[in-house]
Amino acid sequence: MKRVKQAAIGLAALLTATFAAIAATQHDNFVYFALAGVQSFNFAVTGVSIPSGQPYGGTTAGVSQAGKQAYILVKAGRKGSSGVAQWFQQQVGAGQTLVCNSTGTFPDKLNFAVQGTLTMQVGGKTITCDNIVLGQGAPFKNWWMGGPYMAGTHIGPSGATLQSCWTKDSLFPTEVIFSPATPCNNHFNIGFLRPPSP
Repeated sequence: MKRVKQAAIGLAALLTATFAAIAATQHDNFVYFALAGVQSFNFAVTGVSIPSGQPYGGTTAGVSQAGKQAYILVKAGRKGSSGVAQWFQQQVGAGQTLVCNSTGTFPDKLNFAVQGTLTMQVGGKTITCDNIVLGQGAPFKNWWMGGPYMAGTHIGPSGATLQSCWTKDSLFPTEVIFSPATPCNNHFNIGFLRPPSP
């Protein structure tokens, strides 16, 4: 009987460890941005929120080989957390958010969230947008975007935000427009209210 009990305890421990390992698996989480004429795309992380016990392998960004879209890649686990959603809301503050398949202003749960400085080169101009916040929703893996300097209207797939960003070697800001794209779960558009000033 003692051996049976020990075997049962051992099996329970093994199953617990197995489920924990599955729950803490790191994934490649991509979000894409359609941006005409993009030459380079960088996201310098300034803050991260990850649920306790979940892995985080860093955040990178770039332009696809075809050169038709930019991307941000977050290597992290996928476990919905209200705490991460609260962190996202705190970083956005009085700013605006954007998501295509939710009518809420802020997410209830996020798998992870990152904040950083977005720098993109378009048409030979380098444009920098501060305090961009991104997060992956749970359980549908829909991406949220926002920031304290964003303004606009949050109306599902028809919403858009506007942020004043800086163009290198220019005295004037560039008004950058962010909006959902199709497929909207992890695709956004980036455009400009007017071309970056020379």
